Amino acid sequence: MADLQKLERDAFRRFYGDGLFDIYIGAMALVFFAAATMWELFEDELVSYAGMLAIGLIVTVPLLAYRRRLLRERLGTFQPGPRRKVRITRTRWVLLASVILGVVVFGMTALVYAGPAPEAVVTLLVPLLWFVNAVVVFGAMAYFLDVPRFYAYGFVLGLAMPLLIWPDALWGWQPAAWLVFGAAGIAIIAVGIYKLRHFLHVYPAPQHD
Repeated sequence: MADLQKLERDAFRRFYGDGLFDIYIGAMALVFFAAATMWELFEDELVSYAGMLAIGLIVTVPLLAYRRRLLRERLGTFQPGPRRKVRITRTRWVLLASVILGVVVFGMTALVYAGPAPEAVVTLLVPLLWFVNAVVVFGAMAYFLDVPRFYAYGFVLGLAMPLLIWPDALWGWQPAAWLVFGAAGIAIIAVGIYKLRHFLHVYPAPQHD
């Protein structure tokens, strides 16, 4: 007798085997690298955040739109069962909590640069919150969406901010932003490209009459 839950899980995993979502995650790491670079060039918080938002939208909209079309053309649509719907809903709640925490972290950073908050908030607390947030969010995505490689992404991206800030705070040496966020983003994009090539080979484009 077929294991229906296993069949559903395998079918659902195909929708995360295309590699484009991996490329998107890696591209977002490069967006943070771009924001850090703009901060080094302009030393203006508003310019950095505005640039990060603009680049993020430029990357996000076409890439996710193409991913949706690609999956629909080659895999059709997926209707999750009751348990899967609960897991997807929980993933969305975790992502919402991550966004809220991100706003809080950026607010704390702004307070530091404005003067009221102590500098230790940025140098010690913000990187720690970043790491915990990344590990929890990607860990939840890996668990609820059945995509184990997201565990590794959470750890790699979580280390990026501490590696960028703590060496400067503790030893007076700051690694280049491209070496931290850039390396992490490029590595994840490389995985995504590999997955995408495999996906296109396994699921060729449909032939239209």
